[in-house]
Amino acid sequence: MPGFNGENSSLLVEAQSLRLKDSADYIAARGLVQLKLKAHWPKNLLPGDQLAIRARLDRPHTFHNPGSFDYPTFLARQDIRITGWIKSPLHIYRLDEHPAFLHQMRYLPERLRSQIGSFIEQTVTTPEISSVYKALLIGDASEISQETLEAFKGSGCRHILSISGAHLSILATFLFFIIYWLLRRSEYLILRYPVKKIAAGLCLLPLAIYTLLAGANTPVIRAMIMVTVFMVALCADKRKSLFIPLALAALLILIWDPNSLFTASFQLSFMAVASIALVSPILTRLVTAEERKETFYQRIKSRLCQFTLAALTVSMAATIGTAPLLLYYFNRISVVGPAANLPVESLICLWSLPLGFLACPLIFIAPPAAALLLHLGSIGLMLSLKVTTFFSNIPFSTLWLPTPSPTLIVLYYAAIFVAISGIPVSRSGRILSAGAWVLIIFLFIFPPSELLKQRITSSEVTFLDVGQGSSTFLQLPAGRRLLIDGGGATSPNFNTGEDVIAPFLWRRGIKHLDAIIITHSDSDHYNGIPFLLRRFRPDILWINNRSGHEKAWRQMLALADQLHVQIRIPRSGEQLIASGKAEVIHLGDPGEPDGPRSNDQSLVLRFAHDKLSCLFAGDISHKVESQLVEKNQPLQSALLLSPHHGSSTSNSEKFLKAVNPETIVVSAGRFRHDHFPTPEVRKRCRNLGIKMLITAEQGAITFTEP
Repeated sequence: MPGFNGENSSLLVEAQSLRLKDSADYIAARGLVQLKLKAHWPKNLLPGDQLAIRARLDRPHTFHNPGSFDYPTFLARQDIRITGWIKSPLHIYRLDEHPAFLHQMRYLPERLRSQIGSFIEQTVTTPEISSVYKALLIGDASEISQETLEAFKGSGCRHILSISGAHLSILATFLFFIIYWLLRRSEYLILRYPVKKIAAGLCLLPLAIYTLLAGANTPVIRAMIMVTVFMVALCADKRKSLFIPLALAALLILIWDPNSLFTASFQLSFMAVASIALVSPILTRLVTAEERKETFYQRIKSRLCQFTLAALTVSMAATIGTAPLLLYYFNRISVVGPAANLPVESLICLWSLPLGFLACPLIFIAPPAAALLLHLGSIGLMLSLKVTTFFSNIPFSTLWLPTPSPTLIVLYYAAIFVAISGIPVSRSGRILSAGAWVLIIFLFIFPPSELLKQRITSSEVTFLDVGQGSSTFLQLPAGRRLLIDGGGATSPNFNTGEDVIAPFLWRRGIKHLDAIIITHSDSDHYNGIPFLLRRFRPDILWINNRSGHEKAWRQMLALADQLHVQIRIPRSGEQLIASGKAEVIHLGDPGEPDGPRSNDQSLVLRFAHDKLSCLFAGDISHKVESQLVEKNQPLQSALLLSPHHGSSTSNSEKFLKAVNPETIVVSAGRFRHDHFPTPEVRKRCRNLGIKMLITAEQGAITFTEP
């Protein structure tokens, strides 16, 4: 079933044959291809249709920086190794073929899934609500807006939007009580057979059908295996320990898909369940009522208090158990999660989900009844959105922290295990374990790289791979840190600052930047900066001028003012930052102050530390390059960040001779390699004996002054 994120449709196709652009013949091809279309997917094309598609195919690409998300590996674990773009819906043609019965049955679940999704869209007209309902019921989260997604993330409730063991457990409980109630109508069955176990066993078929309707992707199948194992343990009276069925479920999942072990979803889900299993004795005591003489209302109040404490205990256990993994994979953790999950899970899991589950089969037999149930369920979703928005807007509701080392994570879990396990350990040993655990949490918040940064004596320049954009990280002696530019490609679900630059900084244990410099107001040099301003709070933001071509530029400056970040425009010859023998100087911006071209108003910066030096010239043109040379500016540097990404409008021979770099670095994307850098610039560098490195080819490039 195709998904749509507000801008692009995304779909998965199974290839049968392929004809390349310059070939007249088709060749056999087998495998999965992920395609995107910059439009809504045509409604008349359904899962299972055989299509002829004209698309531009490519290998999956990722940004080659330390800490970057490995997108090709992520797709490879789903057996997807080719991606592509469809330019227009006109490039999709349905073949007039009559598929066999088995083919129709194979794709029936996805067709039904599409119909359920369409019915939800037509019935629940509020986009925010319908997108959440589709995520909860059929596993399609593609249409959830970034605002809604951020509200769930900020409140620590993001896991609810993914179909998991919790969803299937709710459905299993719902089915169990219905089937058990029906079986108990028969006196014959009650007297002769274990009706509870039969009811539990009969739940498995509907759960399997729902797994197919939910997309049957890896997390859903994993949840189905977990629930099935627990149901079998229930039927076999093997419920003494949650760890035995949990371990068996993990073993079965890893036999089915060994790569699951290295995925965040597998590790988080099993660690959450294991953490809850550890506190299960406490939960048993909390929910077991003591026999006391109480009135009806006193019993209700007592029960509510017991189950509230139990729910908070479960939420706290899951939060503590998954915290290091959340920081390792996502660099954020919600401190309000335990409190927010209590009302949100109650509204969704006890109200909206059961009504939604009941509505799904009625869509095909009684649409008006299904619509009524979805409308009733939408009330719970609307309230849950208000709750998540409230909690996510609380100041400091979310902590953004650097990536913890695997060693710290192992020590964290070891300290918890020793402190609360039944292993014979002296009281002083348990106290030491608890103290070690607190120390490890301190190191999560204040990583060693931050505590020891004053001892750094060297300098380092790293040109990041940000695609068609520019961003350079400088580390100076005594741990002074500076970022020059921070922009690249952008889309509704992608931001260069959040998805490329910040993970690089967090992987290095960096929480704060001393300064950020933006050479000029082109979006590919600054569109990732707003996120970095929020998360790394630089002391100073250096810019070339306050005027900009775009509303986003003015919004970024307003954000800096709001965050009390000092905004400065450097003078010619001014020292922007210095530490030890290292310094960054602004040579000047010889472009006309009120000129029409922002490129020629770029700041021209020179970094130097002993033998390591680098010139940053933004996107200046030949004209400005010539002016710099004529003014006898101190341009000579060992490194040069190629002006305007290696464009033919810059990088003149006169300028290259004046700088005389050993290496020129081109920060550019891989899709326009004939333009950035151009063939003439490549040739010019070869003739002058200058080594050229391109971030699209080499990834992040680092130079160090020992």
